[in-house]
Amino acid sequence: MTGKLCLMLDVDGVVVNGRPEDGLSWATDIANDLGVDPAGLQKAFFEPHWPDIVIGRKNLLDVLSACLPALAPSVTPQAFVDYWFENDSRLDDSVLADCDALRANGAAIFLASNQEHLRAKYLMDRLGLGKHVDGITYSAQIGAKKPDRAFFDAAVKRSGGSPQDLILVDDTIANVEAARAAGWRAAHWDRGSSLSRLVEAAFGNGMPQGR
Repeated sequence: MTGKLCLMLDVDGVVVNGRPEDGLSWATDIANDLGVDPAGLQKAFFEPHWPDIVIGRKNLLDVLSACLPALAPSVTPQAFVDYWFENDSRLDDSVLADCDALRANGAAIFLASNQEHLRAKYLMDRLGLGKHVDGITYSAQIGAKKPDRAFFDAAVKRSGGSPQDLILVDDTIANVEAARAAGWRAAHWDRGSSLSRLVEAAFGNGMPQGR
């Protein structure tokens, strides 16, 4: 696919932005809705376990089975996951429209995200992102996360492209800098940015040709 634009698109903060109704954090009302203390969740679940979950070393449901009895005994791991994913699913329709337009012009688009297995599947299937992109490369799948160089090397191989034809659009500066260090082009995403304009600006007059 050398010579063809390949867009690598971050998910959270770019395509997906918090709760569907207001864009706030998925955990904003978790104390009232599930009886889970956010600080306790951070201490018992995210701090000790999330780094391993997000690179595929631990299973999300297994860890929740061990953690939830002390946090909210009546909440099952699946109920927790359902609440989390459903409340972290606000799509940016303008980004998806730009994805569709870029693909129609021959670009390949992959999600490139730090995700564990269940949410990656949820994003592609339940949220329907699979209809707008050619695939997903995510951290638990490859055993490395952004901004680690191993993530970018694996993403290049999975895309079938060349680093100079890839562009990462991401809302985290460290990820943008790491992509550039790996030989990619990259653009920092701010809320309200135009995806198509960022891509055009990154390539200037050297846009790879589509089909």
